[in-house]
Amino acid sequence: MRFAVPRTFRSSRTFRRAMTIVAAVLGLGWLSGLGTHPAAPLAGPHATAQSSAAQPPDAHLMAGTARTTGRPAGPPGRPRSRSADGAPAGPAAHPNDLIARLRSTTWPPGAKAAAAPEPKVDCTKAKCIALTFDDGPGPYTAKLLDMLAARHVKVTFFLIGGNIRGREAVVRRELAEGHVVGDHTWSHPSLSSMPDGAVRSQLARTLGEIRRASGHGTVLMRPPYGATSRRVAAVARRMDMAQILWSVDTNDWLDRNSAIVAHRAVSWAHPGDIILMHDIHPTTVNAVPKILAGLSRRGFTFVTVPELFGNRSLKPGRTYFDGPVPRPKSPRSKAAPRPGSSPAAGAPAGVGAPAGASRSPAARGSAKPGR
Repeated sequence: MRFAVPRTFRSSRTFRRAMTIVAAVLGLGWLSGLGTHPAAPLAGPHATAQSSAAQPPDAHLMAGTARTTGRPAGPPGRPRSRSADGAPAGPAAHPNDLIARLRSTTWPPGAKAAAAPEPKVDCTKAKCIALTFDDGPGPYTAKLLDMLAARHVKVTFFLIGGNIRGREAVVRRELAEGHVVGDHTWSHPSLSSMPDGAVRSQLARTLGEIRRASGHGTVLMRPPYGATSRRVAAVARRMDMAQILWSVDTNDWLDRNSAIVAHRAVSWAHPGDIILMHDIHPTTVNAVPKILAGLSRRGFTFVTVPELFGNRSLKPGRTYFDGPVPRPKSPRSKAAPRPGSSPAAGAPAGVGAPAGASRSPAARGSAKPGR
């Protein structure tokens, strides 16, 4: 039944006002509907990290893989090697995919999404050396960062997950200033004596904490004490992580003497070496200016671990002791002595083995009892 409005009412001022109000309400409702459409997907290297911010930091990592949506997308033009379910994703992976992904995960928060730059140093020609610091962040890490910034030196930090809480700003600063961070487990256990699930948990919890602190991840890990095995390598491979050990151990955890630590780091160094130190010891941090000065006088160029390998591929799960550069043919027959002591003093086990050889952790002087 049709309702008719009397002609006299339709011509009245009250009717016209009512119709104006109705039209305004309908118009506002239509305009408000424009904002209900789904937003376009975020772009850039931080998109996936932002979209997963509401999730627990290591929820997807505990499933046994780092190839998930929680990993920041790589730079444009470099496809990821596999999708979240492990199936090949599109074109073949870049031959240096692992290092490329590391570069994409170490952009400072808020950085513009752009292709990560290639290394500026060719370590097959320059005398490159990579300084690495374990077990931080600690109370002396900020002082170390000041020293490195003053000399424009970049290093690699292998972080303990349990030490990140309360020092998130230090982790963010490490990345913002161009350093590289790696995973050194949650509580520094010997991974080779642990079941696969525990190894995965140690790495995944720390990786989650690095993400929580900085918004970025890493594809580098270092097993505590250098204790690795085929099982540890298999877990690292499934998590897309390369195992980075070392070729020079300063034994700074044993000799808390800055002069000794500096002397070992400078005199034992060869091109392509990865030097092990710990930024949780004030004596080590105080030795850094002498180390940088001494290595500079010997013509070394300081690089991060990814820069040391340059365009060569770091393969997940594989163990690396030093960079792939020409090594001295003659073995290191004797160690550098401690300052003011006999030549035999202070020599770590296995120092006479050929440089770059794949020796056991004990033979490399790396069986340190503590952190």
